Amino acid sequence: MEAKQTSIMQKEIFEEPSVIKNLIERYITPEGEINIALPEKISNIVIVASGSSYNCAAIASPLVIEYANIPCDCEYSSEFVLQKKHFVTSDSLYIFVSQSGETSDTLNAIKAIKSVDDGHVKTMCITNAKDSTMWNLCDYKILSDAGEEKSIASTKALSAQIFCSILIILKILSQNGEDISGMVNTMRRLPAYLERIIMDGDKIKKAAQTVSQYENISILGNKNYYPVAKEGALKMKETCYLNVMAYPFGEFMHGHVAVLNQTSIVIAIIDEENAAFAQRNLEKIRKNYNPKIVCITSVQDIKAGDINIYIKTKRKTKAIFGSLLTLQLIACTMAGILDKNPDSPKGLTKVVKD
Repeated sequence: MEAKQTSIMQKEIFEEPSVIKNLIERYITPEGEINIALPEKISNIVIVASGSSYNCAAIASPLVIEYANIPCDCEYSSEFVLQKKHFVTSDSLYIFVSQSGETSDTLNAIKAIKSVDDGHVKTMCITNAKDSTMWNLCDYKILSDAGEEKSIASTKALSAQIFCSILIILKILSQNGEDISGMVNTMRRLPAYLERIIMDGDKIKKAAQTVSQYENISILGNKNYYPVAKEGALKMKETCYLNVMAYPFGEFMHGHVAVLNQTSIVIAIIDEENAAFAQRNLEKIRKNYNPKIVCITSVQDIKAGDINIYIKTKRKTKAIFGSLLTLQLIACTMAGILDKNPDSPKGLTKVVKD
């Protein structure tokens, strides 16, 4: 995508490679060690957040289960506060995520869990604001260090949060004596990978021009990519005021697919793990409803869409960032096409302390 910047949101998206590079320099030593503090023993993890930060939690949770082999749940901050019982062990770790460190629901969630077990529960925060209320409340802390994010629609701050979540996984693996060198090398290559996606903007622009013609938009993804789809939908809602819905691929076929009886477009996120499953469902969708289809895929030979955006990688962690960045760029470009201001959406402010 050409370097011309038309909005603060676009500028902040373009900053994502440098934000990740700075985090690598801050938290990964030249020897490949992860320079963050964690409890030595962790039996289970719960990640609590709101808004885009919740989508970070939902992306991170299955990664923790898959790579660190630790039970991990994610919860909305507002729901967590209303929950009457929290099951805490001496080795539980509760992680709270907030760009500002002042999100009221998330602060209330921290206070709620600290009231359990005589306040001995271990808490950790991922935040972009050092010395914020959240920072000072938690026992363990990671500064996501994305710099000031002025646009209401979070982009670079969210990518930084996801990266910090992966650092936690790498630290757990390292503490367990496992070799993390391969995953560390993958993370080191992430900034250059994101740069390539930004510079290859023709299909992103074409996709945005096509999607912006529709009011009925469904974004589909599996496992880690379902919250990526939710985040893409949120970005389009925030910046374009469209009613965009996200679904897991399989669940979409159980009734929700009927929305395609209206004039519709489908955006599908496809990787190696769900490729065959996704293609089968897209074939059914095309046969029964014939909507326009845009595919964002890390699988080179996928041609299931009318527009196919190839985000070349065989690494799941990189593909998560690549698909997220692509959706951010599509949403930002759509806002320009629809003559909306993506930096200050009508009626929205960043949710902070009451």
